[in-house]
Amino acid sequence: MGEKRFSLKANIKILIASLSFALFFANSSFGCSAIDAWPGSAGTIIATYSDASGIIWHEERQSLFLVRNSGALVEINSSGAELHSWPVAGDLEGITLAENKRYLYLGIENPDSIVEFDLQTESLTGKSWDLTTWMTGPDNSGLEGLAYRSGYFYAGLQANGKIYVFNVNLNVNGDVDYIETITPNASYADISGIDYNSDTGITYAIFDTANALVELNAANETVNQYSLPGTAQEGFTLKTNCMSRVADIYIANDDSGAIVKYANYPITCLDADSDGVNYNQDCNDYDAAIFANQIYYRDADEDGLGSDATISTCSFATPTGYVVNSSDQNDSDYDNDGSPTGSDCNENDNSLTRMQAFYRDADGDGLGDSNTTVEICSLSAPEGYVANSSDAVDIVANGRQFYVNGAYHDFFTIEPSRVKFTNLNFYNDDYEEVIAVGITKKRAYITIARVQGSNVTIAKRVMLKKKYKTVSIATQPTKNKFTTRFNGRKKYVWKIKSSGSFSKSH
Repeated sequence: MGEKRFSLKANIKILIASLSFALFFANSSFGCSAIDAWPGSAGTIIATYSDASGIIWHEERQSLFLVRNSGALVEINSSGAELHSWPVAGDLEGITLAENKRYLYLGIENPDSIVEFDLQTESLTGKSWDLTTWMTGPDNSGLEGLAYRSGYFYAGLQANGKIYVFNVNLNVNGDVDYIETITPNASYADISGIDYNSDTGITYAIFDTANALVELNAANETVNQYSLPGTAQEGFTLKTNCMSRVADIYIANDDSGAIVKYANYPITCLDADSDGVNYNQDCNDYDAAIFANQIYYRDADEDGLGSDATISTCSFATPTGYVVNSSDQNDSDYDNDGSPTGSDCNENDNSLTRMQAFYRDADGDGLGDSNTTVEICSLSAPEGYVANSSDAVDIVANGRQFYVNGAYHDFFTIEPSRVKFTNLNFYNDDYEEVIAVGITKKRAYITIARVQGSNVTIAKRVMLKKKYKTVSIATQPTKNKFTTRFNGRKKYVWKIKSSGSFSKSH
């Protein structure tokens, strides 16, 4: 605009700085609220345009648009290469986008107003909206920033550092209503740029003389204040990367004309993962697959069934020791058979709760010996055992030795070639009488043993000095007698006493 204009603008900035300094102490004995150091990276100049005064990022075109107060609109890419340039009359100080990204809205200073630019026709549409009824300032201290937020236009007035909110009917030329006035910070008078970012829901206002950036939330409350990294900064915009929680900041500097990029500016997006759930309600706003905590149920006995003890975590991965159901009636019992884990012999079989006792059935009569047992975790008896203990005498003959109720006993003093035996409780007492007959080539031997559980006593042995090849035994319990018959003919009748002794019956 020329040297005289620049000098006048510089003098006005000095005056505003003096007023800001006075307001700094007028508002608080300690000045304004704390301002933090610039949180982004060091700047990189990507382009230079004299009188650069406003800038906006166009997401759909992936480019930047900037205005120059000497009357020009320029489009550059994110690296600073120029894509287009259009001459536009007026002291251009601000630029923004509304819902329809075909149109740019340019803020003009003196007279303070908004004009519409059509990117399709690459020209002004002829629509404009005069704001001077509500906001105006001295030359070069009028409209210095423009943003569009949730259906309203926000215009910054450099003269007092305030933001004026307007409802602009974009369909009707000149149709505009004033809504309210916002004071971002009473200590800063020299507002020089505004941007609103729908991803973050934050309005960003920069103040040239104070070199300050103020972030305002939806209620227009200050959430952050930062020192700006440069000077004479008049345009500010963001290119967000919500998933990385950072943005690239582009600042247009009016004095040098530098367009500077600052990376890694920290942001929090309202819905970073675009799942439709706001970040303050989304348990993980950086994963679109999940937005609410999941409930998992303790599975202490590891049976795949959960108890009523729960944890809540923002993950679809089931934590160790937990499951997704609450179906366990007893979480200390793996197979839910009523026997707690640790005392249950088989936690994989709810038909088993404890070790089962089985009894030796050496003689294969289906009756078990109560004195010879085995305990296993099974409902099936092992080979040679049965589930009952009903056999008073579990006996097997093996030559001279007899297996009786779990132990071997010598029934004969010789080794017979043939053996017959039987057992019976002749006296209905605690003893069973075992009658055994053994045959050798020259003799026959008769033995009676008394059995009480594992107690086996040889009561008497008798030898017959004759040669026999076969023998059979018949009992007469009611008479306390038994009969031996050799070779099918020779018969001996014996009478048993309660002591187990026996003799020939007459």
